[in-house]
Amino acid sequence: MKKLQNQSRRLIKSFFYFILIYFYLNSTTLNASIYDQIDKLDRSDLFYVEDVIFESSPASLAQIADQYILPITSDETILTYESYLELTDTITRYQKIHKSGGWQEIKIDRELGIGDVSPDIIALRNRLKITEDMVEDRGIADIFDIFVENGLKKFQFRHGIAPTGVLDDATIDALNMPVEDKLKILGANKTRLLNYMSGLGSKYIFVNIPGNYLLAVDDNKIEFQTKVVVGRDERQTPTLSSDIYEINFFPFWHIPESIVQKDIAKAMQIDSEYLKKNNIFIYQDYYYKDTINPEYIDWYSDEPTLFKFRQNPGYTNSLGVAKINFANKHAVFLHDTPNKSLFSDGQRFFSSGCVRVQNIDDLIQWLLSPNKGWTRNKLENILNIVQTTTVRMDEEIPIKIGYLTAWYDNGLVHFREDIYGKDPVR
Repeated sequence: MKKLQNQSRRLIKSFFYFILIYFYLNSTTLNASIYDQIDKLDRSDLFYVEDVIFESSPASLAQIADQYILPITSDETILTYESYLELTDTITRYQKIHKSGGWQEIKIDRELGIGDVSPDIIALRNRLKITEDMVEDRGIADIFDIFVENGLKKFQFRHGIAPTGVLDDATIDALNMPVEDKLKILGANKTRLLNYMSGLGSKYIFVNIPGNYLLAVDDNKIEFQTKVVVGRDERQTPTLSSDIYEINFFPFWHIPESIVQKDIAKAMQIDSEYLKKNNIFIYQDYYYKDTINPEYIDWYSDEPTLFKFRQNPGYTNSLGVAKINFANKHAVFLHDTPNKSLFSDGQRFFSSGCVRVQNIDDLIQWLLSPNKGWTRNKLENILNIVQTTTVRMDEEIPIKIGYLTAWYDNGLVHFREDIYGKDPVR
């Protein structure tokens, strides 16, 4: 008899999954009559059903997915006193969680997704409710349903993890970070936020290193937001404040000695045609007149560092179509990149210290729009000609490169990996 009941449940589960998929693909809303039919079933037949019914339409689900493209969903900048107060309130809320005993560790040694059944899911539900990632107490406690999935997506989004809604190792690690550590991180970032707000005008650029994003702000409104690639741990992007003063289109890349030593020499040891393939030339000095034959250099010694290396302009140049200059002692800048695929990674720590910018033409247009007589057509003409050109800005615009591993935006507190080890958590 028990075997027949199990077979009946499996058939009912398959039937309702079929109905769910049919309406998901063929309608913007679920027909209310489905709920009428469910009400007529015996409770024992509802083991899987109520937890896979979509509460929202596919259209609204698509809108939810769209918000995960970039981390800041509000039009308001995060560098405001209001954000500072919200972060302070978040600290108070986490202190209450700490006083009440924190959250239970999630001990699940396998990946979980929709339809899975486990007593461990009860602890997962409770964990998501504590941090308000899962507000509604709906569904069957030990079933991984749409409510758990959406709660996980929200949690993943807040922590810079791909919002798949699947409980994977990265998500478990983030869920299990103790509340005490969260409080230390929030406290450190509260101080950083206050420092970054200091001296800001109404119009500026803010780059957040752990968040991998750039904000272009005017009058506290985010007018442009994009992804960036920043320095890996051994070649960190520095925090700084400066002013952007010019744009170099189709620049030469004057390759730093450190990159010659760490990267180019090693590349030449592997492939003697590396410089030729990448349009890089060696010169005796900064006059860039006499080229040196790569065959005469001992690439296994320090000899390469005695010369000057320069990559010619073009779409394959490592700086891409443009670089954005601002004075700083670290010799870093914003620039384009021919390797656009890097922007598809969730965590983008690949550079040697400079900041690579996605959609740099839109950022340049925003920066140069105050210039007298500047138009989008002028920008497109420069990009079409593929000629080295420098455009000075009539109005210098401040830039801050900061390090926020936690911030508050649009009702949510966000956390990011402490990639450079600056947080007071070990």
